[in-house]
Amino acid sequence: MSLSFFQCLMLAVTYWVGGLNLGYALRLSDIFFFVGIAIFIPDPAKAAVILAGITPLFLAFTGAGGTVVWDQNAGKLVGAVVAIVGGLDVEQAVALAMPISILFAQLHTVRRIWFAVPAQRADAAAAKGNDKAIVWYGGWFCHLSKVVIYLIPMFLTLYFGAERIGSLMSSMPAWINNALSCAGGLLPALGFAMTVRVIGRPKFLGFFLAGYFLVEYTGVGGVFLACIGLFAAFIYYLIVDATTEGGANMFATFRIKADQSSTKHLLTMKDVNNMWWRWQWYCEQSNSFSRLQSIAYCISYIPCLKKLYGHDPEEYAASLQRHLMFFNTQGIWGSVVHGIALAMEEQRALGAPIDISAITGVKAGLMGPFAGIGDTIDWATLRPLLQVLFLPMAQNGSMAGLYVPYIVLSAICYAEGYFFSSIGYKMGTSAALSILQGGGINVFISVASVLGLFMMGGLSASMVKLSTPIAWMSDSGEFYSVQKMLDGVLPGLLPLIGVFWTYNFIMKGNSMTKATLVLLIFGVVMGAIGILGDGGIIAFAKA
Repeated sequence: MSLSFFQCLMLAVTYWVGGLNLGYALRLSDIFFFVGIAIFIPDPAKAAVILAGITPLFLAFTGAGGTVVWDQNAGKLVGAVVAIVGGLDVEQAVALAMPISILFAQLHTVRRIWFAVPAQRADAAAAKGNDKAIVWYGGWFCHLSKVVIYLIPMFLTLYFGAERIGSLMSSMPAWINNALSCAGGLLPALGFAMTVRVIGRPKFLGFFLAGYFLVEYTGVGGVFLACIGLFAAFIYYLIVDATTEGGANMFATFRIKADQSSTKHLLTMKDVNNMWWRWQWYCEQSNSFSRLQSIAYCISYIPCLKKLYGHDPEEYAASLQRHLMFFNTQGIWGSVVHGIALAMEEQRALGAPIDISAITGVKAGLMGPFAGIGDTIDWATLRPLLQVLFLPMAQNGSMAGLYVPYIVLSAICYAEGYFFSSIGYKMGTSAALSILQGGGINVFISVASVLGLFMMGGLSASMVKLSTPIAWMSDSGEFYSVQKMLDGVLPGLLPLIGVFWTYNFIMKGNSMTKATLVLLIFGVVMGAIGILGDGGIIAFAKA
């Protein structure tokens, strides 16, 4: 099977749009990415199964601070295409996806370096009060740049490389295929271990084990496993609620009333909502090493600043310049900062004695704490949890199992951002204190961690594949299998050891890249020899 020029081009466009980050909260680029694969790939049902096998590699959230450890879209797309073209199995696709994702991650480094240019151009435009130029550099300039950075390299890879890579891998000797399959079966342990590290706490590891052995002993999965996990999380919440005041505060945290002491406004809630919409649309489009989200922040404020200072060109230009300062936060929970700073700008425009340094100080001081909360809840907990819930659907050949989680996530995140930007504007700095000091945040994270770890345990039992073919025949003719002995002691022991070894390796401070290389080399070497998998250089006795 081969791909046509048109299919390669459309899949490259799919990858390009997937990297545009259209609608930070709405996850439009993520949804389009999977829908595009379903439309343009030759066998979408097989692609869904392959992508379901690749997804656990990238469950962990590793993008805090704008870092890009891997490009999961590139790994998923190239892995699925090569597997379909070359007739490879899921484990071989998984083994290919990780190095491809690391290779394409370097394109993001190029992009973040290059995007210092639009940041500088936006500065010059702001000095002249040219807001249209700022929008151009924060939007279309970046999109067109990504055609060169993302679309063209992906097209060349698919059109000239996919068939060759697939043919090469499908013609390899059995022991090499076994080596790649073993590495692919082991690599998902990396995603699960990293996710456990991010969303979990040592005291919650028992829930991971409960989910793992529940699946090993009963084979349950999908919705039933999720229901059991929800029940476990609910029981945990009841215990917390009964023993501490934190449980009750989980819902009381956001019961914030607006300060009605000042009723004079220049802006309406329609203006505030428009600010939020612009922010979530442009949030990650122009991200650069030099200024990160600065252009997007300024673009979100432009209509409001024009309404506040448009009558004074010099003041308007100055307001644009000060909101092009360095800024970086999680784009949903961090929108509290937007609301607070906007309220301060409005009061300053009304004549209140608010110094510019106070506004910039609030932005600089609050962006970090809210980034930590938002990354933990939305990206490190909710996103992998939703992916896990729908992954069985993809394993059965439905592409919906890959894009539906992002549809659900977008609804949740959009509601969060809409709420936080509004409450930040209404409450000012007291909103930040109410949210940051509310004990309910910690309780919510804990309850979500219980559910998340339970589901991670259950899914790792079915997706981390590690077994040994070592066996021998005694002189008396009795057959001994190491795998059967291990299963007799504890079913799924080897995959569990793989996950927890990786977890311990990362907890010791080793990087994701180093962990990936160790697992990849270990899986390849053990599989090639024949100690793991089935079909290595050494052939063991079989019953």
